[in-house]
Amino acid sequence: MTDPAASAPAGAAPDGTSEAAPHDVTLRARHAAHAVAERLRTPQEVDRIARDARARLHSPERFPRWDPAQLLIGHTGIALLHSRLALDDAGWAGTAHAHLAAALPFATRDTVGDLLLSASLHSRAHGGYTTLLERAVPAHVSSVRALLARIGRRAGGTEPGWASAEYDLVNGLARRGRGLMAGAARGDAASLDALRDVLDVLIRMARPLRAHGRRVPGWWTNPRLEWVPEADKAAYPLGDFNVGVSHGICGPLSLLAMAYENGHVRPAMLDAMRTMADWVVGKRVVGEEGVYWPGRVSFEEETGSRAPAPVAPRSDWCYGAAGVARALYLTGRALDDRELTGAGVEAMRSVFRRAHGRAAMPDPTFCHGRAGVLLVTIRMAEDTGHPELWQGADRLAADLAGDFDPATAFGYRYPLSSHGKGPELDEPGLLQGAAGVALTLLSYVDARGGTRPGSGTWDTALLLA
Repeated sequence: MTDPAASAPAGAAPDGTSEAAPHDVTLRARHAAHAVAERLRTPQEVDRIARDARARLHSPERFPRWDPAQLLIGHTGIALLHSRLALDDAGWAGTAHAHLAAALPFATRDTVGDLLLSASLHSRAHGGYTTLLERAVPAHVSSVRALLARIGRRAGGTEPGWASAEYDLVNGLARRGRGLMAGAARGDAASLDALRDVLDVLIRMARPLRAHGRRVPGWWTNPRLEWVPEADKAAYPLGDFNVGVSHGICGPLSLLAMAYENGHVRPAMLDAMRTMADWVVGKRVVGEEGVYWPGRVSFEEETGSRAPAPVAPRSDWCYGAAGVARALYLTGRALDDRELTGAGVEAMRSVFRRAHGRAAMPDPTFCHGRAGVLLVTIRMAEDTGHPELWQGADRLAADLAGDFDPATAFGYRYPLSSHGKGPELDEPGLLQGAAGVALTLLSYVDARGGTRPGSGTWDTALLLA
């Protein structure tokens, strides 16, 4: 295979995107982020556009419903954008408050933790929300206790294994554990106790179990469980092992690493992280296009009864090299393991040795797209100072800022197909929408200005910083 860097013109990246001076890129990134924030200023209008966009979908059931209180989709995530801007201009704090207020009536047992996390991150930077947090903290603890009880009842029965929604970063214990950390940081004893129980459950996932007569990793997805989607049951009739950070083992691994570094140390915690990380490293593919991972490993592949299926390289956050690389890096840092942090860095460097620009990844948003890759690149570049990562961040930021489209409702749209050809959705939120792109661009501006992430940085909600 020809090295793409060898054939790229002078001043160009390996995939043909042009180099740009960081100062120029930061100006354009800041401008695009502010333009998005202006379009997201009025919660009622955001709500209307998001609902109308979904109503026009040919198959709306294939896309997450609009949920105003959900951090990854709704107002609680959008509020993080305006909260960040309020660090530069206090006038934006009122807009953040408006989004939190718009989310409040829709908060449920499932999303009260999202309200808690968003409000607590805002409060750390700007104060306020004492009453809201005093009410949200115990409500979130109660919600987590209910999930732990459900998992405990099933674990005590005849069905081993997991549904990924029970433990993952999008829906499960990894997501809810981060909310408990916010409650524990406020001195709430019940949050701390519940967090310890969540960590203990995730630690026990590292213990092997028996499925279909074979000894397998403890995070085996059991297709007989209620929360496993029907499509997954059909695709993996014997179950599977999910690798990615959004729905796989890298989500719990990231929470364990973050909790450990924040002083929440539990028995067997380091051994569990080691077991999970070693398994993930063992699943990496090293080929002509660098380092990457399968999104999922079937039961048959894991037990050796079937050869691993060919895997196409993915660089994104949710199932690709970027998300896995960051999880390995954070785990290596917690374990003080340079080999593991090095594996994360090398995986991230590989992203920039294959096509990674607009043509390869048409999606500009966070979950499956270039914003997620950019944010991980920023955090890894800050931690390591690696020139290749900084250069990659500059190129991605320039590319992403240039994608801003003033003719759209929010400035960025989510493509409904991975190849980027076809319908696109006006999506405002954090994970697949404009707010996540804008926050990522602001993180680039901050990083290039020398501001390092702290405990109140927005992407701590995604276990990245």
